[in-house]
Amino acid sequence: MSTAYRDDAVIPSKLNDKSLKNKLQSEIRYLREKIAAQSVTIEHLKRQAMEDGLTGLANRRSFERSLEQALSYFRRYKRGGAVLMIDVNSFKSINDSLGHLAGDAILKDISRILEQYTRESDVVSRLGGDEFAIILQEVSPQQANEKAEEIARVIADTPTRYSGRDVYTSVSIGICHFDNRSTSSDVMHHADINMYDKKAEEKGSCL
Repeated sequence: MSTAYRDDAVIPSKLNDKSLKNKLQSEIRYLREKIAAQSVTIEHLKRQAMEDGLTGLANRRSFERSLEQALSYFRRYKRGGAVLMIDVNSFKSINDSLGHLAGDAILKDISRILEQYTRESDVVSRLGGDEFAIILQEVSPQQANEKAEEIARVIADTPTRYSGRDVYTSVSIGICHFDNRSTSSDVMHHADINMYDKKAEEKGSCL
C-alpha cells in the first residue's frame, strides 16, 4: 500500500503552522509593547521621585544625594564649592493677598531664573515651599558670593506677570562654602542659618 499522502491532506497542517506562527508573533509584539510601556512608566516614576512636581527642578532627595557627591568630589580634588540657600521674602503675604496660583507662578519664574543663571554642572533644587538651593561646584568663595548677588539682583528686577499686573518679589540667600570638615548636614545647616541672618539683616535695613 502506498504511503504517499494526497496534496490536500497536508494543507491543513501547513495552515495550522502558519496560524501558530502568526499567533506567536502577535504575542511577542504584545509583550514587547507592554515591556516598553512599563519601562516608560518606571522612568516617569523615577523622575517623579527625584523632581519637584511644580517646577521640574531637583527635589530635596535629589539635592541631598547630589550634595554628597559634590562634597566627595571636593575632598578628592580640592576644587572649591558652595551651597546657596534661597528663600523668597514675604511669600506668605503674596499667597494671602493674591492667591496660591500667583505664588506658584512666582516660584516657576524664580526656578527659570535660577536655571538660566547657573551652569549645567551646578545643581538647582526646590527643597519645598518657597525654599530653593543651589550647589555650585568648582567655585571660589568670591565667585559664589558674586553669583548669589547676581541671582538676588535679577530676581528683584524681574517681575512675574500675573492677572494683568507685575508682581515683584525678592529673595534672601545664605551661603556655605565647602571645607574639609564639611558634611552634607553641616553645609545645609550653615547655609540655612546664613540665609536667615541675611533675611533679618535685609529686614532691619528697611526699618
